[in-house]
Formats: sequence, C-alpha cells, structure tokens
Amino acid sequence: MKVFRRLMIKFIILVLVVVVFGGFSYLVHYYPQSVPESALEEYLSLLVASDTEKAYEQLDQSENTQMTLEEYETAVLSKKYVLCDSYQVEEISSRQGTNGDSYVDYHVEFLDTSGTVLVEEDFTVKKQAEEILGLMPQWKVLASHCMVTNLQVTVPAGSTVYLDGEEVGTSWLVEEDVSASKDCYEIPSLLAGTVNVVIRNPILESFEATLETADGDVDYCEQMTLRESAMSACEELAVVALKQIYKAAVLEGVSAEDTEDAEPDSESTEDTDALDESGNTEKMEDELATLFASCLDDVIEIVENQSEEFYREDTVSHPEFKSVGIYDYEAEFEEPSYSDEESGAITTVMTFTYRYIVRNTERVETGEIWADGTNAWEYQTVPYTGKATAEFSLSWYDEEWHIDSVTLPVIPD
Repeated sequence: MKVFRRLMIKFIILVLVVVVFGGFSYLVHYYPQSVPESALEEYLSLLVASDTEKAYEQLDQSENTQMTLEEYETAVLSKKYVLCDSYQVEEISSRQGTNGDSYVDYHVEFLDTSGTVLVEEDFTVKKQAEEILGLMPQWKVLASHCMVTNLQVTVPAGSTVYLDGEEVGTSWLVEEDVSASKDCYEIPSLLAGTVNVVIRNPILESFEATLETADGDVDYCEQMTLRESAMSACEELAVVALKQIYKAAVLEGVSAEDTEDAEPDSESTEDTDALDESGNTEKMEDELATLFASCLDDVIEIVENQSEEFYREDTVSHPEFKSVGIYDYEAEFEEPSYSDEESGAITTVMTFTYRYIVRNTERVETGEIWADGTNAWEYQTVPYTGKATAEFSLSWYDEEWHIDSVTLPVIPD
C-alpha cells in the first residue's frame, strides 16, 4: 500500500511538471502574439521567409474580403515581400475603433541586403476577443495589407466596366477633377494581384486587359479605338453634309420659283437629290443651321464660294442647271481624343476623300453660223468629274455625332 501511494505521488508530481512545463512552453510559443509589435514582427518574418501557410494562420480577416489560402498567396506574391531580406518597423498610432476594438498601426520598410528600401507598407494589428489561455491578450495582423484600396480606373465616358466578370457600379464614379469626356471609377478594395478588365463603349471597340493592381491607377482611354459602326456613321454624316452644302450652293444662285427637279446621275451612289419643286430656301437654311450648328458661319462662307463657282460667267442659270453626285468615297480617322467641354464629347478628325460629278448647263457653240453672221450656240449639259478631299472634325455626345468644323474645297477643281 505504501508503495502504491509513493507511486501515485510521483505520478501526480510528474503530471504537474508536465503540465507546468507544457503550459510554459505553450505560453512561450504564443507570447509574441500577446504583444502588438511582436505579433507583427513574427508575421513579417514569415512573409520574408515566404512561409505563407503559417502567415495565413496568423491573419485576421474579420474586416476584409475573405481570402482562400491560394488567393492570399497570390496577393503576397504580388507584393514581392520574398525579395526582401529584412524590415524596419515604426509605430504610427494606437487607437480604439468605433466598436471598442483596439488597433495599433505600423509603417514597415522592407530592405534588401544592402539596406535599400524595396517595399513600404502600412500594417495594422488588432486585439482579438479571445485571450491566450484566458490569461494573455492576443493580437493578429489585419488582412488589409493584402488589399489595394481606392484604385482608380479611367475609361471613356459612357463605358461599362467589368472587373473579373463583375460589372463596376456607378456608385464608384468619381465626380470631381475628371474630364466630362471620361469616367473615373475608384474601386474601394481589390485583392492585390491581377484583375481582368473588360471595357465596352457604344462607339469604341471593346477593350480587354490584365490589370496589375500593384501598378496603381490606370487610364485606358488612349488605348481604345473607334468601332467600324461608328466610322460608318461618320461617313454617312459626311455624305449628308456634302449634299446639304451643294444643294444650298445651288439655291444660293437660282431663284426658288424657277427651280425644278434635276435628274440624278446614273453613276452616282449618293446624289444631291435635285432641288425640291417649292424651292424652299428657308427650309434649306434651317437644315444647315441644324446640321452645322457649331460651325454655321464657316459653312455659309463655303456655300457662297461654291455658289460663285456654280454660277460663274460662262454658265447660264437654267431650270435644269445643276446636279452634283458624290460617289466612291473613303475615309481615314485620327485616334479619338477627349475634350474638356461640358458636353463630354469624344472627338475625332475624319479625312473624307470622294469623287464627284457636276453637271453644268453651258452655252456651247455648235459650229454653225446664224443668219446675222454670228456663231450659233445652244445650251448643253457639260459634266465635270474629279476627286476632292474634305476634313471633318466630329464629336460624339448626347448619343449622336455632331460636326464641329468642316474644310471643303470648291468643285469642280
């Protein structure tokens, strides 16, 4: 019996020793987490050593997007901590959150072997609700350093933006210090790493890119080009504009009541249509004012100069005097640009080359002699063909194209 009691006493003492030393070892192991700066330094050493699994375990994700280990490893890799050999920690502030939680903020410089700073980052440690063994406070590093905050993505106005397949909400649009022809989205929080960006716009080709969040703010406007449909719409607008100018030039020089429909040229794919029977010059002026609202004075001067050519001295006004055909045209466009106008216009310059056919009714000698001894003549329709180049400055706003200016030669050349 005495032997049994001695054995029991020794066993109890052994258990107490194991418990004491085990608890001591446990406390030694977790002690760094009870001090804010020690908790951070232990975490930083794991980052530099690229031990992401252990570092992930010491992360507090209560206030950020929940990351998987794989996402965390991608974010840490993009930060390039592994390229560093050491770090320096400086406390910025110790504070209480609105919910009563305790935080300590630090600024950390990561250094290479020569002492050069490679990466600078702010970290925050948060006091946990659960204590270590119910005796010591516990601190963990917030996952905020794995996030990129307030990243700005600038795109042409009216664009729809997708990040990793998710449409960016208009609530993230920046309202101040942004050109009206651009939209700037400020993304509150993104996991560090790469993000797939897709941009769609009604007049620009869809654009796709891989965004490296570590590179900071991006502006994709200059990388986007005009859609084929947008260029076709500009070409059609140019044809309408030329027809209006040439019709106005004819009306400028012939009275409305003497005007009849002119026959369109059979070769022409686009014609000035002939003059309307009413000779409604007021209607024509209204059409010019609508189509060329931004450059009406210049267009009126073009019309006057063209009319002088149509009605030069060796031609004669006649009901079947004129028609102008426009065909075989092609256009070249400059890259779109972005104005600071309140309209938010996206602009381009179009060089428009076309062939034309102009019919003049001219007095032509027949080669015969009249009874009075003078050379006989008659009215003949004389066609003139040629090639001309116009330049249009065009703006897209209010969901349609507008003509800002036009440069046009007098025809026929």
